[in-house]
Amino acid sequence: MEEIDLVDPDTYVDGYPHDYLKQIRDEDPVHWNPPGRPDCSNIAPVTRGHWAITKHADVLQLSRMPKVFSSYEGSIFSGDLPEEQLAAMRLMIINMDPPIHTQQRRIMQPAFTPKMVSELEPRIDEYSRLAVDAVATSGSCDFVSDLAAEMPLLLICELMGIPNEDRRKVFAWANEMMAMDDPTISSPEGAQLASAQAFGYALQLAAERRATPDDSLMSHFLHRKFEGRTVSEDEIAIFFTLLLVAGTETTQTATARSLLLLSEHPEQKALLLSDLDKYLESAIEEILRFDPPAIAMRRTALEDFELRGKKIAKGDKVIFYYAAANRDPEVFQNPDRFDIARNPNPHVSFGIGQHLCLGANLARMQLKSILREVFTRLPDIDISGPVVRRRTNLVSAFNSMPVSFTPE
Repeated sequence: MEEIDLVDPDTYVDGYPHDYLKQIRDEDPVHWNPPGRPDCSNIAPVTRGHWAITKHADVLQLSRMPKVFSSYEGSIFSGDLPEEQLAAMRLMIINMDPPIHTQQRRIMQPAFTPKMVSELEPRIDEYSRLAVDAVATSGSCDFVSDLAAEMPLLLICELMGIPNEDRRKVFAWANEMMAMDDPTISSPEGAQLASAQAFGYALQLAAERRATPDDSLMSHFLHRKFEGRTVSEDEIAIFFTLLLVAGTETTQTATARSLLLLSEHPEQKALLLSDLDKYLESAIEEILRFDPPAIAMRRTALEDFELRGKKIAKGDKVIFYYAAANRDPEVFQNPDRFDIARNPNPHVSFGIGQHLCLGANLARMQLKSILREVFTRLPDIDISGPVVRRRTNLVSAFNSMPVSFTPE
């Protein structure tokens, strides 16, 4: 099979290259991906090759070794960021290593405990109803913008204390930043402007929450101590941007992918509709396993390390490919089969180790809520036109997904 550049965003415009990932996982699981085109991504130039980690056990092992494989050293992005940009990215918890990462996580953890998440369930259900209400009588809509994006956007705005009338504005900023590599949506200049606007908005929101504290995540973040001090303006802006993107993009992507996979596997959709109570939770886990929202995450080796006979040198980039790990036949029986009743299902789509997604339980609850609402009220919903994927190597997102259904 011809070698594929796994860091080129063009690789994913038609979905995951599952055949290629299967081949390297089976034949060369610690695979050297040579340097890609330096101009393939607007996020960072890809001037060096990397080790592609594709086995489930290896992703688990290396994810739990932050003293050897660092998120901080070069960030989680596949390309190498300029030093000034890298310094800013290191303020994000996703690009931190212990002990700083551990301290930051402790600041944010109380907002994502099972108790706190369960208390949000009535609001999540309400937002799911509102999202479906807005389109239920129309008979058609764009599933991405009208349904998949709307519920998590409403929720993250409430959690962050963003006024409802501002939600479309901040969502547009998140889209611009995340779609930097897709010229149909954004550009480096557009992403830079959106980032500056989001930063300014975050500082304005922070000033309001300092003056009048409330129960929002922003207020919670502002009034906790970090290393014995209050957070800086840069940390506030980075926190706001990360939560905005993480709280909308990945849940939106997983929701849209749910409909796509069920449309592609009508027998599984029929099984789900036959008993939502029985199958919905396991269906969500299978959707996350089969085509994970996050494409890959990078680490940088802090020392020499040998894995499956391959010598990873200090300074080398290693990248975890979750779609490959999630179809490892040593872990999953019939891994290329989409099976909504699969159990057990130890996928790694939310990450692993100290970088296990803080909002994993919240994301699961949102997916359960919106999919239950959609398939209860619009059971014959189906894709009615070309699905447009986003050009990106970060999150396997969609730009549009036209659907039709019997009007309510």
